[in-house]
Amino acid sequence: MNLKWTSENSLKLSRIITVAVFALGVIMLFLIPVVTQWYDAVSGKPPIMPILTAALYLGDAVFLLAMWELMKLLKNISRQELFTAANVRCVRIISWCCFGAAAIMAALSFWRLTAFMVAFMAGFVGLILRVVKNMLASAVEMREENDYTI
Repeated sequence: MNLKWTSENSLKLSRIITVAVFALGVIMLFLIPVVTQWYDAVSGKPPIMPILTAALYLGDAVFLLAMWELMKLLKNISRQELFTAANVRCVRIISWCCFGAAAIMAALSFWRLTAFMVAFMAGFVGLILRVVKNMLASAVEMREENDYTI
């Protein structure tokens, strides 16, 4: 039995994981009040349930938007649509979602300092995605120029 891992299999796995994580994000919408109550009970710090609940709802909304755009990006890739303006748009939106999550967590860090680490990581991922978006936009521009060249 020869099981060969191909780029097609990798893409399928990425799409499956993305859909599963998106579903977890939707489920999390219903669990946020429970999670924040639990956190306040075990943290040993002054309760911040209203603030944490608001931050988690905002963060989950940003997360779901990013996952939706990632699903669109993976769908385009599966159709062999690689260097397109639509993909540039998807990566741009995902990067802004990362910056949005960073801002939400930075605001939460006024109450819980550990949120600053999450803010830093989300901002770093957003920055990396901006660089990837810029490279992809340049590739799209070059492809369009080549398409018009005889």
